[in-house]
Amino acid sequence: MIAALVFLASSALAYVVKLKDGTLVFARAPYTVKGGQAIITLENGNVTQIALDKVDVPGTVKYNKENFGNVVAIEAPEEKAKQLPTAPPRSNNPLGDLIRDRGTRMGLPTPGPAVSASTTGAKSADAMDPVYQSAFTQVFEGTGINQFRVTSARGKTRILVTADSEQAVFSTLSASARAMTDAIARGRSAPVEIVLTAASGESAGSFEMTPAQAKLLVDRNLTVQEYFVKNVIF
Repeated sequence: MIAALVFLASSALAYVVKLKDGTLVFARAPYTVKGGQAIITLENGNVTQIALDKVDVPGTVKYNKENFGNVVAIEAPEEKAKQLPTAPPRSNNPLGDLIRDRGTRMGLPTPGPAVSASTTGAKSADAMDPVYQSAFTQVFEGTGINQFRVTSARGKTRILVTADSEQAVFSTLSASARAMTDAIARGRSAPVEIVLTAASGESAGSFEMTPAQAKLLVDRNLTVQEYFVKNVIF
């Protein structure tokens, strides 16, 4: 059985590199510096590099200090194959067409309300809602999403997820809607912040999903593509 482990203060805890635009990059260990580049070993083992002048050095130190014990990670035994996520229903137009229809361009991220540096402070260490934590862990575990963290900021549950593709983004949003409906059935009604980051460090979008939106997605009265275009924050 896949085990959900809550890591307390430990030298084995994963590391987060915070960029000046507010983006969070999940790494296995602190970055190293070579020739003006921050060399980062990502949680999936890939190595990437980001210009050092884009790294918020004080913010990185502060974030890791304040969030050191506030992490949920998933470990999967090798002997059990991971269940692949079910592809969400696709609209007639691909994501790029939908975004162009809205006059939106996907480019380098700018600070948004969900990932603003001003909101990543001492309050991010607030106690997590155990119902939301359990619901997201169980649903994400069942759909093979294993690069995520459940935290709390400004009194709201915040889900940090690494998503490297369009499909991964849509699968995460679909799984989040299912997790929220499970939590709603257990008496929860608060919205949840979902922050998606690519392995390269670029933002894949931030969202504040409400219970009503989650129900629309689960009932298939709203596609994940439509939800993305209407609600994404870069």
